[in-house]
Amino acid sequence: MNQSSNREDKLKQLSPEDQQELQKMHDTFIDARKNEPERLHDHLEAFHDAILAIVATIIVLEITPPVHEVHYGSFISDLAVFLISFIIIVSFWYDLHSLFSYFVIRPTSITAILELCLLADLSLLPMMTKWIMAEHSGFAAMNYDVIYLIASILKVLIQRSGMPIMSQNLQKILFRHTLWQTIFFIALNVTLIVLAFYYPRVIMVLYLSLPIISELFMYFERRTALRLRNSAN
Repeated sequence: MNQSSNREDKLKQLSPEDQQELQKMHDTFIDARKNEPERLHDHLEAFHDAILAIVATIIVLEITPPVHEVHYGSFISDLAVFLISFIIIVSFWYDLHSLFSYFVIRPTSITAILELCLLADLSLLPMMTKWIMAEHSGFAAMNYDVIYLIASILKVLIQRSGMPIMSQNLQKILFRHTLWQTIFFIALNVTLIVLAFYYPRVIMVLYLSLPIISELFMYFERRTALRLRNSAN
């Protein structure tokens, strides 16, 4: 009560022009807070577009051109590793686009933190790619797979962070629908990590299938989300 009365006394001491200016500042602040999720949505989309474009560019710079014909086999191998990493980056870019179009409509600070963690994780892909190019070992492939697994988990958490704008019933239905897909995808990643130690070259080729599987899951999740929202309306 004392703080409120003191604030009112201070306001009364202001001139009418100052009070009007203060009211304008207050209204501007309220509007800014109201529009913050929409602005954050646009900023996050622009930010991850830029970061992933830079990551893809850095990956291609890791390819060593063949100086002599004897190095051409190594060049083809490096090119194959680059294509795998590039497809993975493009897959995450498209998945983020889908998430921000269908699920994360009004992002929060939690969403921003999760996306920054995801981008930081994917930024390690150029280093992992260079490692595999330099040494086709199981340990290098396992570390590459771990980076992919962490990114996949963060992507699911980003999707979950956008669900609070839905009703609780819609959240439960969508969560049950996507839970088994998430468990299957994580189990598949863990299996590939273990097998990568023994068959690194084979597992790297199999990683080409993961973006396809991820996109199929995302397609069904988009359809489910749209159907639930349409039924709610």
